[in-house]
Amino acid sequence: MGNNKEQTKGQKVLDMIGKNLILVGGNAMYALAIVLFVMPSGLVTGGVTGISIMISKFTSLEVSYFVFAINIALFIWGSIVLGKHFCVTTAASTVLYPGFLYIFQRVFQDVVLIENDLVLCAAAAGVMIGFAVGMVARTDSSTGGMDIPPLIINKWTGFPVGTMLCIIDATVICAQLPISSVRQALYGILMVVVYSFVINQVMMMGNGKLQIQVISTNTKEVRDAVLTELHRGVTLLSGKRGLSGTSCDVVLTVVSSRQLARAKKTILAVDPDAFMIISKVGEVNGNGFSFSKGDKKLDKSDIL
Repeated sequence: MGNNKEQTKGQKVLDMIGKNLILVGGNAMYALAIVLFVMPSGLVTGGVTGISIMISKFTSLEVSYFVFAINIALFIWGSIVLGKHFCVTTAASTVLYPGFLYIFQRVFQDVVLIENDLVLCAAAAGVMIGFAVGMVARTDSSTGGMDIPPLIINKWTGFPVGTMLCIIDATVICAQLPISSVRQALYGILMVVVYSFVINQVMMMGNGKLQIQVISTNTKEVRDAVLTELHRGVTLLSGKRGLSGTSCDVVLTVVSSRQLARAKKTILAVDPDAFMIISKVGEVNGNGFSFSKGDKKLDKSDIL
């Protein structure tokens, strides 16, 4: 029992270290994308970065100063309205991102990776920002900044966070049109589209599974094979055959991508005429997926 507690405690420490490293690395990558691709090319972007770049053009101060000031103001506002949990998960990014921006502006001051190619700049920045924000989000943390107003508005009014975030980004981009070219603005929108797509992909990375529905004359045997050979839970759905009108059970299970070939082979070995419907699912939570199967003994009465 003592060893199990020590292992659990050790695992929690390792998980915490891993999350902190991802949080730091994600903010560093975000700042690096801005310094290497967005600022040199003059791409128009949204959020706190877009506002800061716009203001810095009228002053002699660096972008990182404005990012830090706006982030702090939004962080204080969010902490008051959204509470302690928000404060803890957002505090690090509020300081880390402008800090890395300040450092990278000096380290890469004379570095120009891509000249006069807004398409490559938009694509590269979009991929880097999307991956960075997505990885930070996977640690249940936030990059702060313009993530905060949509969360507050959602709490007050119930207005969707994603929609509000798009409205804010679009407003910031439009506000920069008088001091930027239409070309830069359009490629800035392309960058936003790219990083929005990448964020979604990163958030789903490793969570996607395959759902299998089986209609068979040997329902019991198929169910037993899935439970004992694939070690996956099973749910029996009530159905009715379209032609004969007779009742039947539909075997429902979820497997990982690596198990698909084995699952098909196992089911067809039981019933070569089995009718299988295989579809992707975005995320699965439960026994064997979001926690270890060892935490709960699986038997034939288990369902998904």
